[in-house]
Amino acid sequence: MPKILVADDNEEMLETLSRIFSFYQFEVITAVNGQEAVDLAVQHRPDLIILDGMMPVMDGFEACKTLKSKNDTKEIPIIFLTAQYTDPEHRVAGLELGCDDYMLKPFNSKELVTRAKTILKRAEILKYLKSENEQLADRNARIQGELQALMEKARQTDKDSFIDQLTGLYSYSFFTKRLREEFVRAKRHQKNLSLVIAEINNLEQVEEEYGQQVAHYVLMKLANNLLNRTRTSDVLASDREGRFFVILPETDRQGAFQEAERIRIVLDNPDFSNDEILSTLQAGRRKKLEHLQLHFNLGVETYNGDRENLKDEKELLQRANLALKKSKSEGPNRTGVLDET
Repeated sequence: MPKILVADDNEEMLETLSRIFSFYQFEVITAVNGQEAVDLAVQHRPDLIILDGMMPVMDGFEACKTLKSKNDTKEIPIIFLTAQYTDPEHRVAGLELGCDDYMLKPFNSKELVTRAKTILKRAEILKYLKSENEQLADRNARIQGELQALMEKARQTDKDSFIDQLTGLYSYSFFTKRLREEFVRAKRHQKNLSLVIAEINNLEQVEEEYGQQVAHYVLMKLANNLLNRTRTSDVLASDREGRFFVILPETDRQGAFQEAERIRIVLDNPDFSNDEILSTLQAGRRKKLEHLQLHFNLGVETYNGDRENLKDEKELLQRANLALKKSKSEGPNRTGVLDET
């Protein structure tokens, strides 16, 4: 049973969070301020910590800074769960301090629990990767088998989940549903709706060179970069096969192309040089990964609500895929756009 520490100065919120996580088979420890959270984390070593930003005695940001500075607690993942009116700079501050996710109140309980489980899975994968070079040769095969089983279980779970357990983005099944809803909304209100598809062309090569676990970590890294650098109104999803989908509500053709270029730049600059995953690789492979060049292509398509150029979301997706195919024919690291219909 995973152990979670929840810190919030609001008694009602603390009780709600405790009830939610207990229902999902978490062992819950509660704290009413940042200092108590730090003390309890040192004492109990939870698997995950959820912090409110604004608390008495010591706020969540100072608590996060303190926890990340201690050897006993610096590896514990942290989620900030704070009020919607909080200054946007607080979100940046939390991420810079080393928190793993940031959610606003009010929140969707299922999404919060799913995100918590996703972060725990990431931590578990990294733990396995770190142990790879420390274990004896006769144990390596068993470790790899267990990790493969874990990822397969996560893949099966994703079929019925709206969150992709590997990347933390929305799943492909949820993406298709959301795209349909956004298309209906755009058509009803005669608004623009754009779609960007980004594909890693050499993900299979990465998997062959470094193994499946490293390829999965690359996907996690890129997903995290996208989450931190795209607009809050954008809807991000992944199919776990090296493709990312970004729904851009109320975005015209020119705006979509500009956003796609921003996404391309974000994906084109994943810095692995300081990542903990490097410690699991041999020196030669580690050096190669530091200079890993990923090849991307993007496709963009826009529904013009006022002209109704596309009949449904399936045609929007189809044309975005055609734009992606066009960009791939022109060479790597390009963004493709079809002629307007």
